[in-house]
Amino acid sequence: MIPHCSSLGRRVLASAAALGLVAGLAAPTVMADEPTAKGEVLAWTGMGEHVEPTDNIVSSMATQAKYTNPSPINTNVACTPAPGENPVIFIHGMAANFYQSFASFAPYMVDQGKCVYGMNYGAFNGDEGTEGSSLVGSVPGAAALAPMESSLAQVSEQIERVKQNTGAAEVDLVGYSEGGSLAVAYAKQVQGQGVGTIVTLAGVLRGTSMLGLSNAANGLENAGSSVNPAVGKIMGPGAADLLEHSDFMVKLREGGLEVPGVRYVAISTLFDEAATPLSNTQFSSGDHQNIVLQEGCVQDRSDHLGITFSPRAYALTANALGRQVEAPCVGMAGPFPTSSSVGSTVLSS
Repeated sequence: MIPHCSSLGRRVLASAAALGLVAGLAAPTVMADEPTAKGEVLAWTGMGEHVEPTDNIVSSMATQAKYTNPSPINTNVACTPAPGENPVIFIHGMAANFYQSFASFAPYMVDQGKCVYGMNYGAFNGDEGTEGSSLVGSVPGAAALAPMESSLAQVSEQIERVKQNTGAAEVDLVGYSEGGSLAVAYAKQVQGQGVGTIVTLAGVLRGTSMLGLSNAANGLENAGSSVNPAVGKIMGPGAADLLEHSDFMVKLREGGLEVPGVRYVAISTLFDEAATPLSNTQFSSGDHQNIVLQEGCVQDRSDHLGITFSPRAYALTANALGRQVEAPCVGMAGPFPTSSSVGSTVLSS
């Protein structure tokens, strides 16, 4: 047992789980120039069959558990982008997967005329080819728990596969939570070459303070104790890498997050309980835009788990990638639409 940190450890782990473990569609707009897309999931993507959308995190978790590496409907198919367009690669969050994070979001972007791809990365379940296992990593579908340097290598390889198989010179990246960290890290790694736009949703861009717990954990580290072994056993090393003072985050922040030639758009929520503070989810230099969901829509109270199910976030992302659609103001209560029975109960409590 790690001395003097059992209470802190439990709090860190609880907050870490919110980053992805419990890990509403706007009407699509018909585009003038549609991509050419058809067929089944391509073998080179490494992903499984298409599965229909769900509109909340609980439903997406329950649905993905029935399949092996499911792909959101109409994604990961043979697709030639429309002239002037880039393929869009979705990068999921911690303890989640492509379908769980983007069950409805990715199909929405297909309806917006985009060629959409995604993968599952960072398995930490003890299977062959993984670097170890954790309690959460052993849960089917819980990915993005491996060391973030390893996850970055996997994501980088998949981005190159998308370019090679689509013939695209550039891609756009949409990263959620840890996926936002990896999108930014990839662009820095390649000095912006081959990257058009990066959109992050509740992106852990400078590490998370975990509502202040990261500083306490860092203090213990400096005193000779550490919560990292406990976090690693329960969640996986990727969870510790997301903390503000981790080696991965210190390296990511060095010299700034942004690189020339890439456009950056951060979409954040005031109700984020996992990626904190707000400024750590936002960009600060270069060609960038920071958007808060509640600006112009106080009814959207999406939390960290709900932001990838927010129809407003869908439209804002589409606009960041060249569309001109109205961003709807749809009520969200945490991870649920307020139109659902669960969402209305949460809102009234």
